[in-house]
Amino acid sequence: MGYKRYSDAFKTEAVIRLAVNRYDYDKTAEQTGVAAKTLRVWEKDVPKKGIPEMLERAVERMLMVIPSDMKAKDWGITLGILMDKWLLMQGEPTQRTENVISQFQALSDRERSEVISDAERILAGLSSNGSGPGSKKA
Repeated sequence: MGYKRYSDAFKTEAVIRLAVNRYDYDKTAEQTGVAAKTLRVWEKDVPKKGIPEMLERAVERMLMVIPSDMKAKDWGITLGILMDKWLLMQGEPTQRTENVISQFQALSDRERSEVISDAERILAGLSSNGSGPGSKKA
């Protein structure tokens, strides 16, 4: 029995599928037709040079199609992780930090009071409809 040869593109797609499946080797093996043992080898052999392209390709695929066996929440988390890693590989920031305190301190006393009143009104509205902090709404 001879060995089947797979293209680098196929291997890359299988490793991406493995990541999407949260490293469930058996599930990925079933989906791709590749043995779980082979997937473990491919995962270790992913070339470091092609990672940004692989991540970009994975992000594109995730945006095109939500896998039918994936919940929307899991899809969103997976997409977020892929985007974060892709941005890091590009040298781009993955978060934006603003100094809200200095902006708040720069407001006049009247403006600060208005902001606090608005925040209290929003929080009161959230807790009255059961979606605020400590709510047990499913």
